[in-house]
Amino acid sequence: MANAAPFIAHPARRLAAGLVDFVLALMLAGIVSGVAQAASYMSNQLELALVIYIVYHTAFYLLWDGQTPGLRILDIKTVSVVGGIDLSPRQALGRAGFRPLLLYLIGWGSNAIAAQFNVVAVLVLALPLAEMGMMFTLPSRQTLADLIARTLVVNVPPPQPHRAPAAPMYSPTDAEFGVRPRRTE
Repeated sequence: MANAAPFIAHPARRLAAGLVDFVLALMLAGIVSGVAQAASYMSNQLELALVIYIVYHTAFYLLWDGQTPGLRILDIKTVSVVGGIDLSPRQALGRAGFRPLLLYLIGWGSNAIAAQFNVVAVLVLALPLAEMGMMFTLPSRQTLADLIARTLVVNVPPPQPHRAPAAPMYSPTDAEFGVRPRRTE
């Protein structure tokens, strides 16, 4: 890949897009949780929220060509580092699922060893802080999820205005302009 530095999305835009998507996914999780409770289907709320977060991001990455609502609002998108621009389903699922699954495993492991709350809090906060540090310091601005999924978050180019053609776009036989008179000599 050529030098992508001018096209890489700024971390502040990525954080704002992530916040929008987090709120939307949380609202969707609340709705699904309410429906599940109304249907007398009791499940672990945290696991349900993680699954909805993963499905939300994966579905939007695949349906909206690497964008989620937050990314679309801020004119940025996720692209594949290998094999072209479009994300494969594996990349979309890997990028969407890496953080929630890692946080879940940290929490599960901490619970299994009966770690104190302050230790768990530090471990859970360490991952997002490390990823933000990577986003602000690496030249490619990739996070752990980006490195695992082999993706890059880039700016979407602005739409180009319509420009009129430099010359008339018709051939001599176009009926729209009438038949060209022929010279008779």
